[in-house]
Amino acid sequence: MINDIRVGALIASSSIKRGNKKTLMFIVFVLSLIFMNLVFLPSMIGGMMVLFTGYMQDYPFGDVVIEPSGDNTYINNADSVLQKVRAVEGVRAATKRLDVGASIEHKQNVVGVTVTGLLPTEEYEISRYPYIISEGDFLGDLSRDEIIIGAAIAGTSPVFGEIYDDLGEVRAGSLVEVTYSNGVKRTYKVKGIMEGTFELVDLNALVHYKEIEDVYGLEGSKATSVVVRVDKQGTEEQVQDKIREAGVNEQVFTWADKSETLIKQAMQSMGAIDAMSKFVSLIVGAALILIIIYINVLHRKKEIGILKAVGITPRSIVLSYAFLSMFYVSLGILAGLVLYLSLMLYFQANPVIFYETMEIRPVIDPMLLIQSMVTMLTLSVIAGTLPAWSVSKESILKAIWGR
Repeated sequence: MINDIRVGALIASSSIKRGNKKTLMFIVFVLSLIFMNLVFLPSMIGGMMVLFTGYMQDYPFGDVVIEPSGDNTYINNADSVLQKVRAVEGVRAATKRLDVGASIEHKQNVVGVTVTGLLPTEEYEISRYPYIISEGDFLGDLSRDEIIIGAAIAGTSPVFGEIYDDLGEVRAGSLVEVTYSNGVKRTYKVKGIMEGTFELVDLNALVHYKEIEDVYGLEGSKATSVVVRVDKQGTEEQVQDKIREAGVNEQVFTWADKSETLIKQAMQSMGAIDAMSKFVSLIVGAALILIIIYINVLHRKKEIGILKAVGITPRSIVLSYAFLSMFYVSLGILAGLVLYLSLMLYFQANPVIFYETMEIRPVIDPMLLIQSMVTMLTLSVIAGTLPAWSVSKESILKAIWGR
């Protein structure tokens, strides 16, 4: 077997040295593009996943979110839940929120929104809400008749301005009337406009937690959610388990659990496109190697017959073409890897702009690279050895005479 490998490697080396260098360069170029296609699109999809899941963590859900159990509308005694959560190892910060439905009116323009009641000072450690105020200021502890509205509602969003109804360019300092789902109306001064370039943010409004308590007559520190941030990313599931063990009986979700339901369909569609793209690339790559080796075998059929006549085993001949295929694909992978990493560096410095302000940077996944390399090499060996195996089984005379 070892002799067969040595002889096969020698035959492959001789074939490469005698081969046409321009043809080799073309083969390597095409294979490098095929490898690029296998890894580039998944990297872009990964970048989109990081972007969207980042929004989920930075705004509505944090790292872990606690919601009412069963058919309950609120978490009862949210302060008790917060006390238990904050004592859990690995929790960095936690806060309570109240989400309610409402409509906002300004100069006869009306839009429906979700209004979130929050504790302003606690949000600095929980979310990015305080840091995305494009006009005016964020809420303070005494902000009782003030509201923060999303840029899409205000009519100042460069992203969603032509997609959704708005209030007609509301500015900081404007007065708006909010009608809550229970019929209570309140007039608020717009303290600030928030612009997160994300629909779940720019189509919503923020008020002080006490405002929602007063409007709905809530007592006993109720909440529709308790949002938790962890010390170390990647430990969300461990913290989730610890929160349950601490005696919290409400529903406890990680950001991934909540995000999956919101972006699952979109990611599934993109995943299907990616899978189809990979399938086509692998078929084209395998077909390319098969055609190249098949033509090579036909041109060298007489030589193969002579090699068999002087004692070279069919196994050595098949192995020589396996090595030849691996050589072609290895060069293609190497060239494709250089091209891929160059593009990754470029897009890290110049991200793809989505919705004018959302920046998508591709994510490099080492496991994806390894998987793509192994898959291409495996298919190349199979595709390369099939024609050689077929010819090696022919009789010596038939091979020499080319029949």
